[in-house]
Amino acid sequence: MPATLAAGYCGEPSVEAFTARVGSEYPQPRVNDGRRRLWLRDDLDRAIGVKSADLDVEDAAEVM
Repeated sequence: MPATLAAGYCGEPSVEAFTARVGSEYPQPRVNDGRRRLWLRDDLDRAIGVKSADLDVEDAAEVM
């Protein structure tokens, strides 16, 4: 997800606040290609302390 979504997802008030914490509290983007910077939700979940059990995510293999 781009920085605008990642900032909101992590509860930051602005993109600037989010990017100021990238590298310390939040991970570096998985895609960092010039202006294109993208974070994975799983990386952000680990940074903010969300466990997969907290997300109520079902395994696709179990659903089928």
